Amino acid sequence: MARSKTEAAKSKVESAVALGGLGAKIGGAPGAALGAGIGLIIGDGETVFPLDMVAIPAYQAFMIQGSPSLQVYIRAGETLMPTGGNVQDVQEVIESMDSPQTPSPKRKKTTAYQRKYKKAFASVKRKHMKANGTWKKGGFKAAVKAAHRMCK
Repeated sequence: MARSKTEAAKSKVESAVALGGLGAKIGGAPGAALGAGIGLIIGDGETVFPLDMVAIPAYQAFMIQGSPSLQVYIRAGETLMPTGGNVQDVQEVIESMDSPQTPSPKRKKTTAYQRKYKKAFASVKRKHMKANGTWKKGGFKAAVKAAHRMCK
C-alpha cells in the first residue's frame, strides 16, 4: 500500500525539522534555514548519490574532524529511499524496482529472404571492396543491388 499524501507531507516536515536542527548546530540561524530548505527538497524523493561519500550519524556531526563511532561508505550510484519509518513502504519500493516496468520486446524471426540475402551479400561483398578492407567508390550500393538480384 502506497503512502498517502498526508504521510508524505509529514515525512517531508520531519526531514526539514531534523536538517534544520542540524544546520542550526553547525551554522546558526543561516544553517537552520538552509538545512530546513534542503529537508523540504529531499525529504520525500529518492536520492541517487553522484559520487562516493562517507556518512556519519547526525548526533556526531561535531566529530567530523574526529573519529565518529559509526561511518557508512556510500558508493556512487547508490539510491537513498524515503521510508517514513514504515518497513512495508521499503518492501514496496524494492519490489517496484525489481519488477520490470515494460516487457522486453520479442525479437522478430528472420525470414527466408533475409537469410538468402545475407548469404548473397557475403559472397558478393569481396568483389566490391579494396584490398585494405574499405569499400570501393559506390561499392556498397553495388553490392546491395547485386545481392538483391541474386535473391530473386
